[in-house]
Amino acid sequence: MVQAVGIAWAGFWLVAVACLAPTSLAQAALEDPYPELITVPYFLSPGNRNITASVGQTAYLHCRVALLGDKAKVSWIRKRDLHVLTSGMVVFASDQRFQVIHAEKSENWTLQVKYVQLRDAGVYECQVNTVPKISMAYTLTVVESRSVILGPEYVKAGSTINLTCVINQVNMAGMVYWYHNLDILDYEGNVKILTQEDHQGTLSRLIIEQATPKHSGNYTC
Repeated sequence: MVQAVGIAWAGFWLVAVACLAPTSLAQAALEDPYPELITVPYFLSPGNRNITASVGQTAYLHCRVALLGDKAKVSWIRKRDLHVLTSGMVVFASDQRFQVIHAEKSENWTLQVKYVQLRDAGVYECQVNTVPKISMAYTLTVVESRSVILGPEYVKAGSTINLTCVINQVNMAGMVYWYHNLDILDYEGNVKILTQEDHQGTLSRLIIEQATPKHSGNYTC
């Protein structure tokens, strides 16, 4: 039954509505105030499920599962051969490059692939052993980075050496190193290294001011 009560205030009428629910319904609402609340494991937004890594890099596939509970487990499956790589915190892969990263009480179950190789490319599945099971697919793309060095072969003593390394891969800014013969070049003195990225790849410039004969040799990036 619905009862309307009028309350006069400052020349206006405010209407308050009171719902008189049967006792049995009120009791049920107290016992289960959220009857449609989810109580089984489900996937949270994983972000990017198309991961690209260069040969030799470490790839991370992030899977987020809520309400996992004590009985359900998260497993990582390699789809091409249906090989179970991990289940819970147990790693079944004989290849030690595969590991699972999970902090206690965290919703994140991350598959880590170290020193990625071209053969690692493909589809991986994050799977929860509910009934029925739920799963989410991730695609790992592995590229082989290639670089070309542009610049003069000869410079005069006292002039500036300016070499540019063009790499056909993005996300490499913190992984580009320059070598003079077999020695790694440091960011110091008259040596400058400037690295930038765009949507096509990575550019790294090596600048050596006031070059001397000791700067002769092979340069590698």
